[in-house]
Amino acid sequence: MRKLILCLFIFSFFNAGAQTFDRWAQVVGWDGVTHWSRYMIHMPAYQGPNSLPVPALTNGSIDSNFSVMAGGQLHFSKGDKTQNVVIKANYCLVKDKIAFDLAWVPYERYTMNVATKERRHVFVQFFDDQEAAGEIHLNTNIQLLNKWRKDIHLALRIGYRIPCGSGFGAARYTDGSGYYFDLSFGKQLGQSPLKWIGMAGFYNWQIESTDHNQDDAFLFGTGLEWNTEGLRMQSYVAGYLGYLEKSGDKPVVFRLNAEKKFSRFALQAGFQKGLHDFDFTSVEFGGKYFFSN
Repeated sequence: MRKLILCLFIFSFFNAGAQTFDRWAQVVGWDGVTHWSRYMIHMPAYQGPNSLPVPALTNGSIDSNFSVMAGGQLHFSKGDKTQNVVIKANYCLVKDKIAFDLAWVPYERYTMNVATKERRHVFVQFFDDQEAAGEIHLNTNIQLLNKWRKDIHLALRIGYRIPCGSGFGAARYTDGSGYYFDLSFGKQLGQSPLKWIGMAGFYNWQIESTDHNQDDAFLFGTGLEWNTEGLRMQSYVAGYLGYLEKSGDKPVVFRLNAEKKFSRFALQAGFQKGLHDFDFTSVEFGGKYFFSN
């Protein structure tokens, strides 16, 4: 009898995080017919930290450098701990007029507790997965109205999310396309290196539900930038507000970023705190190489 009890205890211990199909059906309210993918929730509050991120706040100016950045990010929440590699690049097509930049998470490792997995409707087949690859975010940046540059810097950004990630069934990425566009500005405050920066625009992403095929949102952000020779710091609040009520589609974050440049190399550090519909606190460290000044 003791051996039987011991075996049952060991079996239950090693399967504590497992899920059965019946349990999944109960959690999501399966109708017995619909494919499991239709029960995934394509909202930032029910996804991994890199799935539907708030676009970075720009300062109304075009980055005329050709650069590549590589770094690591750590994301912490009550039920989801994530670590990932991030790669970013910028290429200037026409100096001070048109530039392209991209961001990609080639590798992501994560651990989620059972409550978080069930809240996100993770399918039983992917319940024990711990690795994923991210999607590519590609932006086109266009400088506007250079004749006003003495008074205000203005730029248009057109962004597109390429759905090439993995981990859809584990609620890490939505496996759907999305796009956004915004107008950013930068206004120098007196003669100091301090600048008021902000953006306003439109954010759209694909979802799957019985009532909607996409979600539309107002994209916004505002903050301050300190920019001197070799050092740039930003502190701002940004987010996007979807139109679906109580669905988790209104992520808002606070960010603090710093970049210190040494000739053709720069060190970067960042901090991010979720304020609404984004439960993660994140830190980032990386290095950037400039192919041209």
